[in-house]
Amino acid sequence: KSDLYFYDYNLSGLFVQENYLSSTPQAAKGNKIKTMELISKTAESLAEGDIIERGIRSGNNWSLLPTAAIFNSVLPGEYMSGFLHGQIQFPSWLGKNSRRGKMDRILQELQIHTRLSAGASKIAFNLDYSQPLRDHITRPLRDLGMEGVDLAVEHMEKYSLLREDLDGLIEVSQWPDRPDPLRGVESKTKAAFTRKYNKDHAMLPYSMVQAVKKKAKESVDGLDELEEEEETPDQEEEEDSVETDAMIKVKKPKAGAGGSKEKDASKGKGKGKGKGKGKQS
Repeated sequence: KSDLYFYDYNLSGLFVQENYLSSTPQAAKGNKIKTMELISKTAESLAEGDIIERGIRSGNNWSLLPTAAIFNSVLPGEYMSGFLHGQIQFPSWLGKNSRRGKMDRILQELQIHTRLSAGASKIAFNLDYSQPLRDHITRPLRDLGMEGVDLAVEHMEKYSLLREDLDGLIEVSQWPDRPDPLRGVESKTKAAFTRKYNKDHAMLPYSMVQAVKKKAKESVDGLDELEEEEETPDQEEEEDSVETDAMIKVKKPKAGAGGSKEKDASKGKGKGKGKGKGKQS
């Protein structure tokens, strides 16, 4: 039984944790109290196995893998040995962990963008600022319609938020089975809000960086996109140069001055050749 765990030790424990409640243990013989005791033992075994896996991942203690196999696979299988009364489910932890990483990334961006106005940590922003700030921006659009567009944009500028930050803010602060804050807002009001923000919003360093990245992605197709993602020293130098900085405007030389110099140079060369031919004759 322990050897089966090593076919894929990354997923075996997750499959057991996801599906052990769908098993009816034969050892209980239909006794509900005995069944609950076996479920409790299984849960304790999985919890101890999770502690062992944390030690393996954090400290690279791979010698503990046989011990993790006992607590994550062998003991739960022994306790819940019986028959399944449902379909085997894929571990939902993978999807939840991916969503957790996405939410953490959005919160990090919001915390950085609002640092000058709020000065809160990521946890404080999530617990104390996210929902009030969301309502502070979306309420004028819901209650006033087109007349509330200017006020909503003003609130966005006050907290140095991008237009994309509003979507992330709504996603982070939205609880399940709760109405969408923008559900009652008409599409023309949303469009007017986006146009107003793009027209009047203040210049922000991180907004310019995102704009440059979008233009670079649009100009490349196919495999070139993957090649541009790998940073090279030449690319870093180009990003630091004045010419590629979107926040700095570089004056271009006038075409007339350069053209007159080239014409004078070409005239001088032509005269030199003519003199030479005259001497040879």
